[in-house]
Amino acid sequence: MAEKKQENKTAGDYWKTWPKRFLTLLAPAFALCYTVIFFGPLDIVNSNQMYLTFSAGSLAPAFGLVTVGAALVLAALAAFVPGRWRGVAMGLLLGAAVMFYVQGAFMNGVIGTLDGNTFDWRDFPQDAYRNAAIWIAVIAALIALATFFPEQAKTVALIASLALFVAQTTALISTWVPEDKSSPNYQLDGSGQFTFSTGENIIFITLDQFNPLIFEEQLELDPALRETFKDFLYYDNMSSCYSFTFPSLMYLATHQYLDTTVPTRQAVYNAWHSDTAEQFYDILHDHGYRANLFMESNYAALGAENMIGKADNVVEAGRLVVTPLFFEFVLDMSLYRYMPIMLKNDFCVSTGGIVDISTFQGVKKLRINYDFQSSLEDEGLTLTDEYNVFNWYHMAGAHFPYVVDYDGYLCAEDETDRTTALHGYLVMLDTFFQYLRAIGVYDRATIIISADHGYFECFQTVGMIKLPGETRNEMEVSSAPVAQEDVMPTILSLLGEDYGDYGTTFFDWHEGDRRIRTTRVWGYMSQYPEVEWIGNLDQWDAEANGFERYNVFGVFHYDGDRDTILNKERYWYNFGVADEVQPLYDSFY
Repeated sequence: MAEKKQENKTAGDYWKTWPKRFLTLLAPAFALCYTVIFFGPLDIVNSNQMYLTFSAGSLAPAFGLVTVGAALVLAALAAFVPGRWRGVAMGLLLGAAVMFYVQGAFMNGVIGTLDGNTFDWRDFPQDAYRNAAIWIAVIAALIALATFFPEQAKTVALIASLALFVAQTTALISTWVPEDKSSPNYQLDGSGQFTFSTGENIIFITLDQFNPLIFEEQLELDPALRETFKDFLYYDNMSSCYSFTFPSLMYLATHQYLDTTVPTRQAVYNAWHSDTAEQFYDILHDHGYRANLFMESNYAALGAENMIGKADNVVEAGRLVVTPLFFEFVLDMSLYRYMPIMLKNDFCVSTGGIVDISTFQGVKKLRINYDFQSSLEDEGLTLTDEYNVFNWYHMAGAHFPYVVDYDGYLCAEDETDRTTALHGYLVMLDTFFQYLRAIGVYDRATIIISADHGYFECFQTVGMIKLPGETRNEMEVSSAPVAQEDVMPTILSLLGEDYGDYGTTFFDWHEGDRRIRTTRVWGYMSQYPEVEWIGNLDQWDAEANGFERYNVFGVFHYDGDRDTILNKERYWYNFGVADEVQPLYDSFY
């Protein structure tokens, strides 16, 4: 009986002291959750308003609620830990809270801006091991403190948690960018991506990093793909204007080079409001076309508002919708900032991913068409006789993140790779063409396939075109010296318009012609002034890129083929040698 009473007394004491244990553990649990779930995401958004299409304020309610809920659950679970193991729980919570903050604020020097391209921590083992040792030492010391000096540990936990909260809240307030509710939230709407005209259709497809070398490798690996492109004329010697998505997309959409003598914001605005851009889209509209641009507006125009009057799928959207997928992505992005170096790759996400998966009230938002094939199969194609259609699709192609499988369906990154993903996108095009044939659009449509830029193994881009009523027994190949500069003039010529002010078309160049073409590659040169960083998601602070921040273009003029420009650009990357060096006003990358 005495033993039963003692047991009941012990259980009663356990539950009586549980609230006290819970409250003691709540401070470090909240500090940990506040750093990762609230401060990290909002700080990143605040620092990247140039790039993002929503404000930190739109995240605050949902992320704040999850922060509080997660802290309560974490503290409650830790409060159930028995005996001396409570010291371990206290030390782990406090240690994680402290080290997450220290990692994000002071210890990410070896990592560049998050762009979705994974890194190998073994490339800098000393930094990685030193980083891990600091984590282990700090957490072990705090576990020892909480185990052997529990009362002192409670005081340390309360003071440290309060200090972390004050420091991060002060930083957040000092950098806060208030939501501008007076300006409409313009977005590109994807609801018309599967609508085509019973009249005329122009379809322009750009696959990221789609260069001739990897395209030809795909044809060798899977000869069945030749049937997909048998009706096309393939240009295997097409020059690109730039080496990255921005400002390549901007150029293709406006026929204007990036003016590096003025701020990027102004240069992009000027390009989209230039005579060449205004006239091109006016001509499309005069011919009865609806111009739909299914792409990343941030890379093409630094925001859809610059596309108003040109792209017909610009809409005024409602507030951001924080979906489970969006929350998971942003949490991964925050953990990438705060995790030890050895664990970061488990949370690596693409730079543009946060924009890709953002959804807004009243808008069907695209995800760079990662799920183009499954969406096509679910929705099918529709026809309209109300207007002609100009649809431009920008797809990830050979660019990371690789989230498309061999057959063209969305998949996890660990289930695919670059070669597999590109094959998947080519399968998507085959499926797309089959659907176009089924509704009678393919044969009478103009279809142009290209890329925004190439890649290190081949800096040129693929160029392909199929004209209305044009069929072939097999894909025709031309080594004519064409360029991205020819895309807009080619479209104008097919509309029967005078393209003289825009340059030359694909059809103005033939094999054996000599042509000086120019391409521009980002780079850093210490003898040129450092520039302000103004865009692209930065995971730590506005100075994260440091000396890696691009401050020049290497400019190359070449008369030749893919090997000619590849050799020139290798000299640029290896020795900093270019035909010209063009200083940048500021840096989007």
